[in-house]
Amino acid sequence: MCVSLAPAILSKTTLVVGEAKRRGRSVHVLGYQNTAQSLAPIPQVLRAGGPGPGLDHFAALIQAGKAGGKPKPKSATGNAMILPFPALERMGPANLIDTSRSKRVLKDIAETVRPMSRSRAPVAMGMRNSKDAVQVFDHGIYTCVFGYDPDSLFAALDLVPEAKRPPLELEMLEAYARWYPGWPLGIECFDNRQAIEADPLLFWYVPAFPFALFAPTLESHTGGVPNLDEEVTLDHTIAVGMPEGRGETVNYSDKLSEDLRELLPRHVRGDTYESAGKNADFFFLMDDVKAGKYDPSRLKPGNNPAIDAIS
Repeated sequence: MCVSLAPAILSKTTLVVGEAKRRGRSVHVLGYQNTAQSLAPIPQVLRAGGPGPGLDHFAALIQAGKAGGKPKPKSATGNAMILPFPALERMGPANLIDTSRSKRVLKDIAETVRPMSRSRAPVAMGMRNSKDAVQVFDHGIYTCVFGYDPDSLFAALDLVPEAKRPPLELEMLEAYARWYPGWPLGIECFDNRQAIEADPLLFWYVPAFPFALFAPTLESHTGGVPNLDEEVTLDHTIAVGMPEGRGETVNYSDKLSEDLRELLPRHVRGDTYESAGKNADFFFLMDDVKAGKYDPSRLKPGNNPAIDAIS
């Protein structure tokens, strides 16, 4: 799974979701790793009408609003992935755990899961609209941009190193704002021209919906807004953290930091998907997870039916 902001080859994706305790608080966890290669054209020049190089990125927003237009990134030679999070609170660098010394943790989980039954009817959820400042920070090969508001996220790309700055169209962010209203968005920017297995990304967040785990699995590697009506080729493994004594036991190869021990599951169930399927996200009801069941539901974003539609 993945949605890239310019043409890319993204393969062998591992997704891990679960519930954990983070310093006494109940949180949800999303682990993500793939092999990424940017195919973004280079170089790309500044498009006509973009903000001048001396403008502050938020001042550019104001100026564009007065002119009746939309700001453009200063340049767009990089690439990025975009991930939505059903989080109750804003997210930033504190929500991304250091895995630089434990690069096999998600591989160990992927190698543990065994094929199980596939999906049934899906569910969608909405959340309150909450906004806060955009945050920009580095993690491994990525420069990460986190925020809520499409205009602010779009403008904040001026803070991303030029080589990694993706050719993001505001239409992409506006689509995500419609599909995932009020959810924080993470834009993971990269620029490698050779296929590289990225370091694992491990996020934690306070869930807006404690009764379900969410795994973002929309697909689009062209740089365009995902087509929700097309079938896509799946190439990913999804694992769900299970209660003690349920599922397969994970034997981690690396020494785990305190943060990783706190968040990573000891027992998992999951499946590997290598076929065509609908373009949709995965959801797992916590009642099923607590019973030791791997029973995914799939949903195209933006439908927002009641959660009990799949119970």
